[in-house]
Amino acid sequence: MTVDPGPLQNALAIIAELKGLVRGQMDRFDRLERDLEDVAETVLQGPVQTTLAPLPPATDHRREHRSGRPPKIDTDPELAAFIRARIDRLTFEEIAAQVAAHFPPDRRVGKSTIHAWWKRQQG
Repeated sequence: MTVDPGPLQNALAIIAELKGLVRGQMDRFDRLERDLEDVAETVLQGPVQTTLAPLPPATDHRREHRSGRPPKIDTDPELAAFIRARIDRLTFEEIAAQVAAHFPPDRRVGKSTIHAWWKRQQG
């Protein structure tokens, strides 16, 4: 049985050509790596030339993206003003009762909601 050397020679030629291409790419990668190392050395040798701006408080950003519905008192300025006017002289139950007397049912809040809102306002 004789084997035709043509396809084998062709495959070996393709492999040799691919090796040459890979070597060329490896040389390019080596040059790129050296250039990046030179730049890194230059940049890291000196101090930072610009001042960093202070970051805004993270709490504001989190508050803007909090899931769920915002608290009713925070979204109703009239209700918030009504509660603020009474917070120093009435109990939370008394404030809730006055809110129930002066506002329609969809704008009413209970003593627990008022207390939670007041605690958030304190700190």
